Amino acid sequence: KIFDESNYFRKLSDKFQQLLASCICNQSCVRSSFFGMSSNFDLATNCCFCFSLATGVIIIATLDLLQGGLTVLLGAACLLAPESFRGHPLAHHLLYNETTIVAVLVMSGIGACSAYFSWCAIRGIRNLDSSLLWKFLLWKAGRAFFFSLLLLSDVWKTFGTSLLGSYLLLFVISTAWRAYLLWVIYSLYEKINTNDASSATDAGILRQDAEERRPIVLP
Repeated sequence: KIFDESNYFRKLSDKFQQLLASCICNQSCVRSSFFGMSSNFDLATNCCFCFSLATGVIIIATLDLLQGGLTVLLGAACLLAPESFRGHPLAHHLLYNETTIVAVLVMSGIGACSAYFSWCAIRGIRNLDSSLLWKFLLWKAGRAFFFSLLLLSDVWKTFGTSLLGSYLLLFVISTAWRAYLLWVIYSLYEKINTNDASSATDAGILRQDAEERRPIVLP
């Protein structure tokens, strides 16, 4: 009986892994789960009303790349001299004032992942590779969800205190801003992934670059 139960759960785990792998490989399945059909989703036309989508996403990715790189460097410095960085403003901002080995390793790993996916986004825009841009989108969505949960936990802790309004306002503004950035990144991904010259140029991609780097369906 014990053998049958373990075999049953093993088969169930295998089926779940196969389903998860098929969803990751099939981007349309993942997009339908998170965003719905693109035909019912309004796309952004620019970033912050002054930049094109391509320029805006490059700025976002570059800032994340710099932050991730600084986090890794600061983590390495904290591991070499933890007492020197205890209470330091940089450690407070990038490592959340953590100087223990496990915390520094975790935050450095997150910084390395952020730098990697940011580099994927920059390469994806330069090479018009929508799959690289999609990886960056998923990473930003995961981080936005995680930070929203952290802020929501802070809001929950301030219930019944005078700080509730301030933390609630911070939660709303931060969540709305991260959602807007996801909307911009997703819009650029869709415009590149449509394989249409007019959509690529509307997103800030030069028509000549689009035609050289991938087959574009001319209007």
